[in-house]
Amino acid sequence: MSAFRTAFSILALSATALGVALPNPTAAASSDAVCTTGAPITTAGYPISYYAQATPSAGIFEAGYQPEPRWADEHLVGTYTFGVPAPVETGFAYAQFKCQYYCENQSTGGSFFVRGDDAAGSLCHCYNELMDPESFVSDDQSLVGAWNAICKS
Repeated sequence: MSAFRTAFSILALSATALGVALPNPTAAASSDAVCTTGAPITTAGYPISYYAQATPSAGIFEAGYQPEPRWADEHLVGTYTFGVPAPVETGFAYAQFKCQYYCENQSTGGSFFVRGDDAAGSLCHCYNELMDPESFVSDDQSLVGAWNAICKS
């Protein structure tokens, strides 16, 4: 088991044991939408101000998830790698924080997906459309984050 998975498992178990409330996932409004409702959150001290979590129902994917590959290929507008400084609990949150700003400059609205990577630290993928959490498919990386753009008022 990689160090990322071990640290993520510890983080998830710690959050559960401490009774930390995880945010409710947001669903894509329609296939043509570029933003959704939802609230910004802070992960490990890093604010995700412009995106709401887009995660599948708890427990569906034990080993991780990702956007459906065909959809991802059609809507990809940018990729970048960000390191994950130690400790992994905050390092991955920092990578997601950086990815939101990178993707904000790639597309108006849309979404982004970050996955841990043993070699690069993390891989950031920006999309020009919202992700539908119910269309995610399983993946072997459990250190992931999926985010849909929040509509600006």
